[in-house]
Amino acid sequence: AIGAHGEASWFVGGAAVLSLAYLAGAGLRPLYVFAHELTHALAAWAGGGKVYAFVVKGDSGRVDLSHAGPFVALAPYWVPLYALACAAAYRAWMWYGAPPWSRQAFLAAMGAALAFHLLHTARSLWQTHQSDLDEAGPALSLCLISLLNAAVLLGALKCLFPERVSLGEALTSVTAATRAFWGGAAALVRSALAAAR
Repeated sequence: AIGAHGEASWFVGGAAVLSLAYLAGAGLRPLYVFAHELTHALAAWAGGGKVYAFVVKGDSGRVDLSHAGPFVALAPYWVPLYALACAAAYRAWMWYGAPPWSRQAFLAAMGAALAFHLLHTARSLWQTHQSDLDEAGPALSLCLISLLNAAVLLGALKCLFPERVSLGEALTSVTAATRAFWGGAAALVRSALAAAR
């Protein structure tokens, strides 16, 4: 199990509660739309761009920017804004003398924030056409979003449970799986070419 003394149960519990609320149809979509559009704006600012308009209305929103690119277009799909806000709030709480149970509350909040990001990102990619993906092309965008979300989740778990999550083991596992996949694909192509002769 990840974490010492059952700490992971707080993280998993936060993720589970948020997931159940999501499945029950809790009206959390406007919060996601707000974070989505804000992440576009922050990514544009980080790249030296200007934000001319920021509009969020219920289940939809838009941001008018001076310029955009793949980073700005895809940032909301892999940057878990509420998880970053939880981490910043926890750090500030620690500076001002947080109570003994603050780590458990933080882990529950992080579990909920990461589940919120992953569930709403998956929903928005699955249910509606996202014009953001056109910036880098749908296939490349979906690959990047998947890889970046996996990296963010692994990085978050490493930060939350440093003694239990091994980046080396994760990299070794991914390397082995990638090698097996492409080795199998190459063997399949070779056998298909041999059969065609």
